[in-house]
Amino acid sequence: MAKKKSNITNKKQRVVLSDVLPFETPATFSNRHFYEFLVSNNIELNKGKISWKDDDTALKLIIKLLFGINENQIESQSNSSFTLNLKKGALKAIPFQYKISHKQKEFRELTIVHPKNQLAMIEFYDHYRELILYYSNQCEFSIRRPFKVAQFTYFKDRLHYDKLAADHDLVGIEEFDKEYENLKTFFSYKEISNIHKFYESYKYHRCEKKYKSLFKFDVSKCFDSIYSHSITWALLEKELVKHNIPKSGSTFGGVFDRLMQDLNYGETNGIVIGPEFSRIFAEIILQKIDKSVQLELMSLDNPLRFRRDYEIFRYVDDYFIFYNDEYVKDEVLSRFRLKLRDYKLGLNEEKSQEYSKPILTGITRAKVGVVKLLDKNLSFKLKDNLTVKKNENDDKRSFYVSSNSLITEFKIILKSSDIKYKDIQNFTLGCIDNKVVRLIKICVEEYQDENEIAKSILEILDLTFFIYAVTPRVNSTIKLCSITSKISLFVKLHLNEDLKNRVFKKIYDEIFLVLKKDRMKEHIQIETLYLLIALKDLGREYRLDESVLAHYIGISLTRKKCAFPLHYFSITVALFYIGNKVRYKRIKRIIEKYILEKIKNISEENRRTNAELVMLFFDLMSCPFLDRPFKNKVFLLFGIDSSQGVLRSQIINKRKYWFTKWDNFNFGKELEAKKSQEVY
Repeated sequence: MAKKKSNITNKKQRVVLSDVLPFETPATFSNRHFYEFLVSNNIELNKGKISWKDDDTALKLIIKLLFGINENQIESQSNSSFTLNLKKGALKAIPFQYKISHKQKEFRELTIVHPKNQLAMIEFYDHYRELILYYSNQCEFSIRRPFKVAQFTYFKDRLHYDKLAADHDLVGIEEFDKEYENLKTFFSYKEISNIHKFYESYKYHRCEKKYKSLFKFDVSKCFDSIYSHSITWALLEKELVKHNIPKSGSTFGGVFDRLMQDLNYGETNGIVIGPEFSRIFAEIILQKIDKSVQLELMSLDNPLRFRRDYEIFRYVDDYFIFYNDEYVKDEVLSRFRLKLRDYKLGLNEEKSQEYSKPILTGITRAKVGVVKLLDKNLSFKLKDNLTVKKNENDDKRSFYVSSNSLITEFKIILKSSDIKYKDIQNFTLGCIDNKVVRLIKICVEEYQDENEIAKSILEILDLTFFIYAVTPRVNSTIKLCSITSKISLFVKLHLNEDLKNRVFKKIYDEIFLVLKKDRMKEHIQIETLYLLIALKDLGREYRLDESVLAHYIGISLTRKKCAFPLHYFSITVALFYIGNKVRYKRIKRIIEKYILEKIKNISEENRRTNAELVMLFFDLMSCPFLDRPFKNKVFLLFGIDSSQGVLRSQIINKRKYWFTKWDNFNFGKELEAKKSQEVY
């Protein structure tokens, strides 16, 4: 599908749209409205001073709350009543950390940093963008490195949405600025934006022809192991830094180090996982390691030359070494082991893999098989002995899908390629998504057999949920929801009521089975929260029963308490799903009680510096499903008593949304925006 290009306005605040959040967040959550708040009020952090444009008492209090500024952190009040001079250490904050499924029985901890650290990141990018680019381009090994500030955003043509909706449901919905909807990163990246593209690139295929062998390895727990001071070691040399610690703090590396410590509550061992700025931090360190290895290989008695004796490609922390002679591989690996050790890093020996010519991995074989399988079985065909002419009636096209047959053939592909479901799951769901777009387009424009369309859609859903349900993960959940969202919109507008209900019931039943099997747990909440949003998208006829929803969230209606901890995303998505529905009144009251206890469990002096509680506070204030008495209780916990009633009202009415979009929510558009931001 052709892509269009749109200019990006060069607002420095756009860093918060692209580089400070993990990909794996619920579709209801974004920084879009936070960005609007920063821009509309001209809020900036510069050299320890927060400034804004209006002398507004409510705005000043909001800024103190949002950026976690307690009175004892303010150095002085400037002559201007809308500038705060912060004391040293005022930017230190507690990030919001949550877990997602990573490997079997393993979890990855992702991080959303405090809004004040996001503000600091805007200042850092603005001051140091050129140095970021310079230090990210020291060695050619990296195939995902920033090389210039992004000027354009690319997006797919939305013709299928226009044709789906015509002048119906999409008319009158909020139109997002293209900058909001599609902005992927602050920088343009050279030259592979997603690792899967590397396997299909000219460079990869050229190396397959040139070299006999490929060795793959990655850096063991790279982000967990990186020492924040490593950035200054990489840029200024370790011994020099150790003997000049005070002076090094004012350098680019020293400022980056301090920023990474502040946003991680002073932690120096490991960097936060998820945001793009962490990948840039790691990139600068790995660039130094790559360059050192390349120079040492050149200085051997028998020099090894890049692109003559070997070629190395690195995607974030994944390495690919192409070579002909075994001793070349050994020399390269020994150099990497030593250089990584200097930065308290190491090779992940268990995940290392070696391939000989023909260099064909099991995943590559499986991908080829999946593409052939879907091309053969998910396409319209001409009926026997008939030729379809332009503008001729579409009853001469045929379309038939057998999910049982497809599932069997899919399992054969996995078995013969010797890979696991998780290795090919995202790719397969992405292929099905593309097929669904194409099939819907043909159905809308040409094909009219409603019964056959509905039957085929049901079979596609059967295949999709089978592939998904084996190992649910956030990325695959987003792709699943993308498929069901497109199908839901299509059947709503183009099939009769009976067929629409059959398709919706199928989606409901399949999601219900997943939720029943994977009840929300402390460490797998994000994956299934998407499914809760997808259920709401089906409409009120497909709402979960109170007891089912309570069981899924982990709430005991009889004991009136939560069975396990709920984090910020679990709470906001649950409230989003519940809305004002009377049937969920008991659940809402239990959640409200839980929220108050959650806030009370954090000491009063730490509430404003806790990223999770700050975001929760502002979303609760804007939530249209919570009453004023409850909001007043939350206000009190954040030190805003009843004597400040007018200020309370001003805070509540200041913005319709902060981080969670409570209503006027378009799931399909949010999923499209989300998919454009995927890195791995």
